[in-house]
Amino acid sequence: ELHTAKKEIFKAKAPVEITALEYRMVDALVAQRGQVVSRSYLYEHLFSEEKEVVSNILEVYVCNLRKKLGANFVKTKRGHGYYIE
Repeated sequence: ELHTAKKEIFKAKAPVEITALEYRMVDALVAQRGQVVSRSYLYEHLFSEEKEVVSNILEVYVCNLRKKLGANFVKTKRGHGYYIE
């Protein structure tokens, strides 16, 4: 469950501790649910103000979200990007 007003995420009715950037990533994926969101879109959406971003930063955030929300929460379409169902 995503509560946009309070920027909170719940799993099985329990709050999940996530960072602001993790929330923004989930929000971007939820906004395009069922569609593949490109890596370039996520980089721009999440890190537009950053001067330098580590190349594997998206993988790190996806890994963290999978640990917190379930292994199948964020899916990968190899070579294209990420999506949630």
